[in-house]
Amino acid sequence: MNKSICCIKECENEVLALGLCNKHWRRNRLYGSPVALKNHSGSFVGLTPEQRFKKQYKVSPNGCWEWVSGIDADGYGLFRAESFGQVFKRAHRWSWSHHNSSGIEPGQMVCHKCDNRKCVNPEHLFLGDALINMQDKVAKGRSRTPYGEACAASKITEEQARAILADPRPYAAIAADYGLNQSSVGSIKQRISWGHLDVEFIGRAKRISPRKGKSDKITPEIVREIRSSELSGKELAEKFGVSPQLVCDIKKRRSWAHIE
Repeated sequence: MNKSICCIKECENEVLALGLCNKHWRRNRLYGSPVALKNHSGSFVGLTPEQRFKKQYKVSPNGCWEWVSGIDADGYGLFRAESFGQVFKRAHRWSWSHHNSSGIEPGQMVCHKCDNRKCVNPEHLFLGDALINMQDKVAKGRSRTPYGEACAASKITEEQARAILADPRPYAAIAADYGLNQSSVGSIKQRISWGHLDVEFIGRAKRISPRKGKSDKITPEIVREIRSSELSGKELAEKFGVSPQLVCDIKKRRSWAHIE
């Protein structure tokens, strides 16, 4: 009795089922085609995003969900799907959004605890921003760029940088004490530079208008007289040549509040 041979061209193996040998039958079951060696776009037709996602990663012994499909130039898995009204193009971002039932705000990044860009395991992912991502990178020793005191261009020490962050004085006063320009102090305060430092408090100077207490028509003596006078606002306005609204603001301390 003759044995049936696989229907695939140049295959001489015995038929297992559906006219296919064991090898080609398994390929057809896994990839949707008896001649496919991996998943292809046709095998995803009609599947939900969750089903497509699960077909494109493998679980590693270390717990990472390794993305086995296409990756972009930065090494992140490519996966286009929608979650909470947002369309994602990277697998790890979709994974975080889907498994945490939340969208991702503009400017937020999905970072890896495992430092494996191909990993899409939501337990290995956390939400952050550019600063948090850089601090995490520096903390794990993956930053090749010198920073802090190690940077040749640095003019201050780490101790001085911490003192600047806590100093509530105006930028000009701080800059004068440390031999810096005001923009450098601003960069430190805004965490653009020395952003790797872990600090709980950043001193902010209270903004004081350069025109405070200065006027071509009003003096502190006039302010005190307006507040103590029993004349109407209209009468006081005509007397001092100002608007009734200004008289009202002075009486209610919406302006010239620093004058007792």
